[in-house]
Amino acid sequence: MTDQIFADLQRRVRNLEDKDAISTLLSQYCKHADNHRWEGYANCFLEDGVAKFENGADVVGRASISAQTSSMGNRFQGLLHSLTNIDLIIDGDKATGSCYLWFAAIADTSRPYEYTGFGGPYEFTFQRTDVGWKIATVHLRRLWAQNLSGEGVLGG
Repeated sequence: MTDQIFADLQRRVRNLEDKDAISTLLSQYCKHADNHRWEGYANCFLEDGVAKFENGADVVGRASISAQTSSMGNRFQGLLHSLTNIDLIIDGDKATGSCYLWFAAIADTSRPYEYTGFGGPYEFTFQRTDVGWKIATVHLRRLWAQNLSGEGVLGG
């Protein structure tokens, strides 16, 4: 009985640690983008990770992910990504997750009232690696937008 209680406790603690590590990964994913650190952003993914924004084509691999996100993000001086309602399911060395994105961008920070905003649901898969959890796949679907032409942003 005691062995089973200890095993259950270990499993529960590992699950909490994994969820915390993935939440930290998602925070870094957003912070790297907000600070235009595209290599760091891409390093949140597996080497062969896949990103799909809106209905655009799959972007495969860190180099391609870095190139695409930098071409979208460098259009703006100020970026703010915020994730809410994070839901993670751990299954051994794999995990799935969903959350909502609230995003704001400012082309010229001297004019903060001229902004772009959008949001929508994210779907993720994750993989545990020797260096910690990484994003295997991400799909973002834009649900709403404000002041956004869409050209060059999220597959538009």
